[in-house]
Amino acid sequence: MQRGSYTFGDSDLAAERLALVAEVFDAPSRRFLGEAGAALTESPSLAVDLGCGPGRTTRLVAELTGAARTVGIDASASFLAEATRLSGGDGIEFVEHDVTSVPFPVGPADLVYCRLLLAHLPEPAAIVDRWMTQVRPGGVLAVDEVEFIDTPHPVLARYEELVVALVASRGALMYAGPVIDAMPDGDGWQREATTLIEHLVPVALAARMYGMNFRTWRDDPAITANCSQEDLDQLAADLAELAAPEAHGGDTPVRWGLRQALIRRTGQTTQSAKGDNR
Repeated sequence: MQRGSYTFGDSDLAAERLALVAEVFDAPSRRFLGEAGAALTESPSLAVDLGCGPGRTTRLVAELTGAARTVGIDASASFLAEATRLSGGDGIEFVEHDVTSVPFPVGPADLVYCRLLLAHLPEPAAIVDRWMTQVRPGGVLAVDEVEFIDTPHPVLARYEELVVALVASRGALMYAGPVIDAMPDGDGWQREATTLIEHLVPVALAARMYGMNFRTWRDDPAITANCSQEDLDQLAADLAELAAPEAHGGDTPVRWGLRQALIRRTGQTTQSAKGDNR
């Protein structure tokens, strides 16, 4: 992750929330990483997980691609300490680095993966172009981003409204999927596959994730400038009520649209990979 860019922070609460995210999105991530690994002619000698956080996605990358060496990259020292504690060894390692800056400290990789990362970074298309300089010819970048979230519950819809505005205040797009889908092929690379899948999440589980997020950013100036403390307290209470084990948020789940794109490095690029290109 870029230093200071992650909307939901890197506190213990943020790490707990990422553990829940890993659980919620395990099935579609596994399927996509299996496809990414199959797109290579052989198991990667090096796979890189961008914005790895506490390392759960890094373990998935290692497991599902069979990479000889898997490196998680993140700018959060606290996340990386937890990642090393949970996942170090057995061909998995972690490096502190701003993912928007190239070259990566580990050099070009056969497979580069990112999940729900570009939503927090300004100019996602330009960043993808930059990342492709760090993929070896014949290798792939696997991008897993949100295209849309369709929620049946007004409390969750209100949360979505606020978080989209918060992310926009930082120059990023919460729904980066459409940008990735619309990208033309670039210098030395081309999109090999782009797929929109739907993933259903129970309302109570979504409310639990949202509640954790909300606690990390409810006091952000971009939020407090437009919402009263009374309104924010009410949203916190409503999310907690929906997330309670006995809660019944309705039978209609939250519908996530995930844009999963495989981008192939076809040859050498003319863009320099030696500067940070920011």
